[in-house]
Amino acid sequence: MILDAYTLYLVVAMLAIVMTGWVTVMAWGQPPGDALRVWSWALTAYALSSVMFSLRGLMSVGATVVLGNAAYAAALALMLLALRRFQGAAVRTLWLVLPVLLVVAVAIFWVHDFRHRILALALLYSAQLVLVVWALVDERYVLPVRGRAMLMLALLALIAALLLRAFGAHLAWLQADGVIDSNQWQGWLILVAAIAVLSFALGFVYMYLERAERRSFELAMQDMLTGLPNRRAISDALHSATARAQRQGGAFSLLLIDIDHFKPVNDSFGHQAGDEVLRVVARTLQSRLRAQDAIGRFGGEEFLVLLPDTDSDGALVAAEALRTAVALTPAQWAGRSIHVTVSVGVSGGKLKPGDTIDSLIAAADGALYGAKQGGRNRVQQASR
Repeated sequence: MILDAYTLYLVVAMLAIVMTGWVTVMAWGQPPGDALRVWSWALTAYALSSVMFSLRGLMSVGATVVLGNAAYAAALALMLLALRRFQGAAVRTLWLVLPVLLVVAVAIFWVHDFRHRILALALLYSAQLVLVVWALVDERYVLPVRGRAMLMLALLALIAALLLRAFGAHLAWLQADGVIDSNQWQGWLILVAAIAVLSFALGFVYMYLERAERRSFELAMQDMLTGLPNRRAISDALHSATARAQRQGGAFSLLLIDIDHFKPVNDSFGHQAGDEVLRVVARTLQSRLRAQDAIGRFGGEEFLVLLPDTDSDGALVAAEALRTAVALTPAQWAGRSIHVTVSVGVSGGKLKPGDTIDSLIAAADGALYGAKQGGRNRVQQASR
């Protein structure tokens, strides 16, 4: 199969322009520094570089070499910037600007020395791509898996193509000064670039959408005020925990916690102060739990705590510790300390075959009612 390099460069340019357009549409309305907007700028620079390379013969060699390579280097620098913006991480300006300046210097200095120019540029571009790969594998930041895999494969393929092209130039397999020639394996390398631009656009967009989907799911399962799992999320966790305990024959307990006299807090200090009390209580409870425990906001001022592998005696100890911690941790509002207490209903232990989620919650709710009736700021265990 004959692969005409000139035609392929035009195809790469057209693909880059089309993908840039679609990504720009997707980024419409986002702030200027948004990662998706920066990625669209990177694709724009990539498209410009392909256009410049395809104009070889219609413009001077110096113009196409310098402008084309400068745009290519800028595209890779913008990719690094976009990825770091996506991660919420900072990137040194030096890592963005220096490679572009070096590429321009190499292109100008060896504008008529094809062999040395290709070798130097391949190394510089590979270094830029390695920085992007390094950002993708940076363990400090969790990235969506599938989009990252698409980007990783495209980047590694492009690095391999660049190094192979440099190797070919070194062995004089590329005879022409320009890149537009009829060399077949040169055409295959340009084809890799065409596939890469598609993968760059689709991979980052897919990664962007994956994160948006995950955030939407998290918002649907999170209480916006306290940051804890909401009733739906903690109910799902309760279902899984009870099923596991019954399947394995282990112990499981839950605590239903209610803030005492919460309405007078709102009436005396205002609803914003009440919101702050809820946040402080939530943080206090969460900070005293074990890694395997779970907590969620179950109602207005109610919290549900799940205690896997915990019998009734252990649950009573945990409930008393939580009650004490809340009593000793006032909320601060408008220069004043707001002290609140909680009442706790405890149910669970060694689960029986007839125990259900509803029966466990009902038992804890009954115990909580007893704690309220008994004077509040106390722990009461449900009878089994």
